[in-house]
Amino acid sequence: MRRIWWWALIIVWLGGGVARAGGQTLSLSEAILVALKKNPGLKATGMEVAAAEADIARARARFLPRLDFTESYTYSDNPTQVFMSKLNQRRFTQQDFLLHNLNEPTPYSNFRTGLSLSQPLFQAGEAYLGYQQAKIKREMAAARVLGRRQELIFQVTRAYFGLQLARENLRVASKAVDTARLHYKLVQQRYREGAVVKADVLSAQVHLAKLRQEKLIAANRVRVAQSALDTLLGGPGAASRPLSPPPREPAPLPGSLEELLKLARDHRPDLKRLELAARVAQKEYAKARWNYLPRARVVMAYNVDQRTLFGPSGDSFTVMALLHFNLFNGLADLARVRKSKVQEAQVRELRRELLDRIRHQVTEAVLNLKTAHKRYQVARAAVEEARESLRLIRLRYREGLTILVDLLTAEDAAREAEFNRLGALFDTHISQAGLELALGTLAGPPGKAPVKRQ
Repeated sequence: MRRIWWWALIIVWLGGGVARAGGQTLSLSEAILVALKKNPGLKATGMEVAAAEADIARARARFLPRLDFTESYTYSDNPTQVFMSKLNQRRFTQQDFLLHNLNEPTPYSNFRTGLSLSQPLFQAGEAYLGYQQAKIKREMAAARVLGRRQELIFQVTRAYFGLQLARENLRVASKAVDTARLHYKLVQQRYREGAVVKADVLSAQVHLAKLRQEKLIAANRVRVAQSALDTLLGGPGAASRPLSPPPREPAPLPGSLEELLKLARDHRPDLKRLELAARVAQKEYAKARWNYLPRARVVMAYNVDQRTLFGPSGDSFTVMALLHFNLFNGLADLARVRKSKVQEAQVRELRRELLDRIRHQVTEAVLNLKTAHKRYQVARAAVEEARESLRLIRLRYREGLTILVDLLTAEDAAREAEFNRLGALFDTHISQAGLELALGTLAGPPGKAPVKRQ
């Protein structure tokens, strides 16, 4: 019985631990880690690196020898074919030199087993430059994965804060409904006392119904925001856990624009990809120019010829050194050089365009963050003023010194001010994440400004 009690206590303790784990809050850092692990779009993008590594192995193979095995069978009465088959099989006799046998040979069969080894000696830089291009393209794939990773982090950050904001708005809407319900009861009491008219009761009732509708809309927005976060985290229910407490202070202000632009030029993955693409274009231009050079390789072959499979046979070997020099091919090589030169210039222009776009994106992100800060400061002051105004009007209404419309208007103003404060507060954090995305430094939950404010 003592053992049974001990096992029961252990099971209860483990069960409680599982329940506690299931009730843990979902922090922004954990949400980002889950998305990086489970998001199918990021997984698909990551496969480009594996494909690029396979291209490197294929480019490296051009330096290595090539070994081929062939097996062929021929049955022919072609004089040349019959002559060569008998000669290769070491079965040629004196009778085969007769004119009739040479001109009108009987059909003859031949099995040929061949093994050939080809080793390139010089490929006019085609293999070497192609191998360098493959390695650069692997770096391009890695830069693309980094860019997709940062985009996913920003999307998760925006969805996470969006869900927090939706829940905060629902809290404000619920509180407004509770307050309106209390005011409705107050109006009913004053109506029974004969202090107000029936119209005040109806107005309070209509106001309460309007706030209940707003609460339903806010609850629906919470479900929509949760679905958006679930999609990024890789499946439904991933965002059903309670979230960490929402931020109470705005995100920090950005640093100087000049330093931020320099930071973006050093870290933007898409700019890195374009710089690598320029290097690939330069290698392609070099390949086109080197294509005028000759190519050399060595071929070694070993063949076995026999009339019947596994029968008497004759074998032979061949060693060849081949030199190929293209003298004229209709100016195709010249056209290839011109095309690669144009592609190289095209990448340079695209880089200039991207630099201008980065400058605009960073400038826009900085202005958005600063504007959100100013909105938050204004909204926070408006909340204090609206709360004080509501407090005074509520006291005046209790004393019969003001009308119900003033009280309802003050309630709406206080609620709207709180909505604006929350929206501006979360906009600062979303704008901070947008700035880090524009800088190419978004590697986790947005926190401190990437550059200290001057």
